[in-house]
Amino acid sequence: MNCLTTEDAELCALLERADITIIGDHNRVRLRFAARERAQELLTIGGFMLIVKGDDNQVDLGTVIVRCSAILGMTGLKLIIGQLPGLGAGVSRTTSGCRVTIGDRVVINSVTLYLQEDNSWVSIGDDSQLSWGVDVWCTDAHTITDLEGKVLNYAESIEIGRHVWVGKDVKIGKNVRICDHSIVGWGSIVTKRFDEPNVIIAGSPAKIVKRGVNWDRKSINKYLQGL
Repeated sequence: MNCLTTEDAELCALLERADITIIGDHNRVRLRFAARERAQELLTIGGFMLIVKGDDNQVDLGTVIVRCSAILGMTGLKLIIGQLPGLGAGVSRTTSGCRVTIGDRVVINSVTLYLQEDNSWVSIGDDSQLSWGVDVWCTDAHTITDLEGKVLNYAESIEIGRHVWVGKDVKIGKNVRICDHSIVGWGSIVTKRFDEPNVIIAGSPAKIVKRGVNWDRKSINKYLQGL
């Protein structure tokens, strides 16, 4: 589905009900679904918000699973490129040339993904899982300079590899890389690149606490029973 050009009447009706705002020129949003019913679930059950404000931005979402539960605090996915509405008339920000790519079979329970710097990008690989209260911010939102006025905190990218498990209440900042088959422990604050796969990173700031690991979505009982 291309959100700007689809001519399918049923899908257009779903898009009108969805919480999607696109302001600017030459933005492209592509959503992929395994079935039409999955499109309806994502676009109309709540828990999915997409805001794009600026020009030449690209969003490419695979067959994601977005979960909502008031009891568990699962609020789904909020993906924001540019200004978040409601910040006041004096705040007007646009962002151009950004890219967000989320792969297939990615499970998202409660994630805010935010880009505000031109030409920055975020990618999340296939088969990853992001838990509750997760912030993925490819921006500091404000500028930090040295005493001569030189900008020190440019945001370029966040790369989350394939089959990465991000635990509850994790915060991931700009210019971070997390490699394939890795785990990010609860409450961690990730502020640098980790170029080694199959590790557990944890802490504030996060560091490698264990190597040579992998993970599975099944519970331990089901895993041991081969279910």
